[in-house]
Amino acid sequence: MPVLFAVIPVYDEPHTLALCVANVMAVQLPAQWSLQVIVVDDASGAATAAVAREISQLYKGANPQFELLTHTVNLGKGAALRTGFERALQQASDMDAVITQDGDLEYDPNDYPTLLNALANEPLAAVFGNRWGHALGGGVWRIFHTGVNRLLTFLSNQITGFDISDMETGYKLFRAPLLRKILPMLTEDRFGIEPQMTAALARAGARLSEVPIHYAPRDRDGGKKIGPLDGLRALWVIARERVQRDSESINAQKYGKNRQNDLSSNATQFTTEQADTHPATNSQANISNNSSGKSVGNSAGKLILQGAGFALGVALIAWCVWGAAKDPAGWQRLREASSMSLIGLLLCSLGSIIVSGLTFWIAARPVQTLRVQDQQWINALASMLNYAPVRIGMFVRAAYASKVDHFRAVELVAWFASLAFTFVVALAAITAGTVAWIQFGAWTFFPTLILIALLGGFSARWCATRAMVQKRAKGLERLITNPAALWGSIVLHILDLFFATGRVLLAIQILGLPLNLAQTFLVSMASFAASLNPLGRLGIREFAVAFTAGALSIGGLAGMENKFQTLAVIESAGEALVAIPVGMLALYPIWKRFKLSKQARMQAVAANRYG
Repeated sequence: MPVLFAVIPVYDEPHTLALCVANVMAVQLPAQWSLQVIVVDDASGAATAAVAREISQLYKGANPQFELLTHTVNLGKGAALRTGFERALQQASDMDAVITQDGDLEYDPNDYPTLLNALANEPLAAVFGNRWGHALGGGVWRIFHTGVNRLLTFLSNQITGFDISDMETGYKLFRAPLLRKILPMLTEDRFGIEPQMTAALARAGARLSEVPIHYAPRDRDGGKKIGPLDGLRALWVIARERVQRDSESINAQKYGKNRQNDLSSNATQFTTEQADTHPATNSQANISNNSSGKSVGNSAGKLILQGAGFALGVALIAWCVWGAAKDPAGWQRLREASSMSLIGLLLCSLGSIIVSGLTFWIAARPVQTLRVQDQQWINALASMLNYAPVRIGMFVRAAYASKVDHFRAVELVAWFASLAFTFVVALAAITAGTVAWIQFGAWTFFPTLILIALLGGFSARWCATRAMVQKRAKGLERLITNPAALWGSIVLHILDLFFATGRVLLAIQILGLPLNLAQTFLVSMASFAASLNPLGRLGIREFAVAFTAGALSIGGLAGMENKFQTLAVIESAGEALVAIPVGMLALYPIWKRFKLSKQARMQAVAANRYG
């Protein structure tokens, strides 16, 4: 008779634990299945510990299928799950299964039969419960919670190749052999265990299915423990798993090449002496191995660099907020600001997102005909993800372009490169125009801007038409030589920067800072130039705003240094208050497009196979 092991990690749940365990014990499992419950008390307070001991005494005599394990130090949900998994696997046979169960009342154990019925008989089978089909209640908290979870699931799907709707679900059911295989891969102590388990399933080659479950979410007041830092940790785990998968792929390719060389050597009966007479062959093998090692090192190095940049950005944000907190007069001016100024601040941010989406659309026209609305949605999501670590916004945009719009890798690189170049041209044009304005007068701004933009555009076209470039580009030079793509991108980038400058200008006016329009342009351009650094965007741009505004006002605003940090906070908030909700709204249409694209690919494969 197969056994279902229910592992329940618990931390400070004195009001729900007893009923949760009772509900689990009362479940009517499918025929032939029996139940074993393992509760792991992760060093809870006295109240929960007392309840756990009472439950243990209650079921110890009446039902031996109950076990209580206790941590002496609080380690986190991930560590508690690993403890429960290890104990379950000590007793489990290959026919048994293990399910995760939270110690609260959000999940209904009566869904166990549905999950078990969906579990295949193969050793590498797993089933996730999908909360978004039957979930009840939750209000605003549920809307926010759902949006964040869908985003994390979307990112996880791009890494793992799965097509599931709820990666963060608390109901994960595994065949025992599969859990044995992935347990050594699990290292996360807190809520990062959820994306890590999903990534481990992908690396183990698991068959993963999903069924709807019932879910009654609670909020923070009701005892919800997961918080924003756990969401950031989940993003980090997803990004780290991507690098690990890249490393495994490279190592697999390396092994395959070495194996092929070994087979070739055996086939041609090379001897050791003969191999020693061909040092060039050995050197080439060493070069191949070294290059693989460099690729792995480069991927890990980039991830570490991005992580360090994100940490620096968080510190810079904290510095800006700390300084702004010491500027009560600035916050008073914000409270007294007119509604038109505040609406204008938000409209500038919305205009910037829309124009940026148009830029990506028009730049791709020489190689791909994209739908404008699709580019607007993916650009909205990428704008929101600019606040996350490891350039996730760029990664998601690249995944969308590759899987939905069917960009080839070389086209994708060329597209991004052309956009980066035209952005630099636009940035240089506005900066040069602003410097000319300061030196010679306002009338020189637009002539200088237009002149620099034309020089940049025509120089790029001239370079792209050279025979050497065309030979290497193999037709992709049309991303620059196409007039609509080139000049449209430059003009739209300039318009995008104007919108951003408008947001900075409104923030300056709200605070009453004596910075003129030319100085405002310099502050805005400095912030965008800072965002081009390899460390990331968050915090770096805000610091650039505060630093540049202070540098431009030396001698004129002595004693008002904190106002520059207030300026950075208000300007950034004006962008975030639009980018985050719009990015959340974009999740559904993007997810839908991914689903339709996957269905189309599956139909094409079926047609080729059976047609």
